[in-house]
Amino acid sequence: MEQNQKMPPKILTPDHTWMRLNQDEYFHPFFRRYLELLKSSLQLINVMDTNCHFDHSFYTCGEHHDRQNPNWKPFKILERHCLESGYDFLEAKDMIEGRIARRLQCECEILK
Repeated sequence: MEQNQKMPPKILTPDHTWMRLNQDEYFHPFFRRYLELLKSSLQLINVMDTNCHFDHSFYTCGEHHDRQNPNWKPFKILERHCLESGYDFLEAKDMIEGRIARRLQCECEILK
């Protein structure tokens, strides 16, 4: 590995990830950064009404949410964020779903 290349942090165990992210002082910065990453990585769609006036907007991953779709990677941004942050992916995903009180099929649904 090159000398100036930063090593990713050691991944915490699921229990340690839960203990850390269960505290607001750790969860809120982690989740805020995740939302920033989603907004900068996903596609923003503006929807117009029938009179060509702005109606609403939403973010999308741009892929059909189907397990048979080889291009669909439902939580690739969260996986990368967890790797960079040192948190267990599955525990972090469960923690987020618990905090927003819904199950997610794809991370683009968080911004809806």
